[in-house]
Amino acid sequence: MLVSMIAAMTPNRIIGKSGGGIPWSLPRDKQHFRDYTAEKWLLVGRSTYQEMEGWFGNRTPIVLTSDSSYSTESPAHRVASSVTEGIRIAEKNGAEELVVTGGASVYTAALQYAERLILTLVETEIAEGSRFPPFQDSDHWSLVHRESWPADEKNEIAMCLQILDREK
Repeated sequence: MLVSMIAAMTPNRIIGKSGGGIPWSLPRDKQHFRDYTAEKWLLVGRSTYQEMEGWFGNRTPIVLTSDSSYSTESPAHRVASSVTEGIRIAEKNGAEELVVTGGASVYTAALQYAERLILTLVETEIAEGSRFPPFQDSDHWSLVHRESWPADEKNEIAMCLQILDREK
């Protein structure tokens, strides 16, 4: 099973506001996220899960939390206490890919298991916020796809999609 991570971030790896939420509204990236994660298993932190609740649709989230009493609203959604448990749940249920969707602490915990990074580089500067882990330091990654998305009437900030695979 492939373990991948999907995120949008600034050049200094900001992925979210300090108090939660995303610091931009970019419909093109949102649609890319929805298209890529459709019908897949997701590993998501509890706070991010609660922020995203209501839109999972044809995706199956596994909520990563240290709270052993936590339960989800939907019986189809799962709960795990570790990344390895989340991976086991997805594998046991026949998932071809487990997509890690954040937040920052979940990305950090899952980075060692990731084989693919799907990153939208948002061309803006934000000084403070939650950060994606410094993945360049963790291993060697090869760029396998790059696509530029210029700013337009719906997306006020230019973006660049990059897909990187971990070198074996």
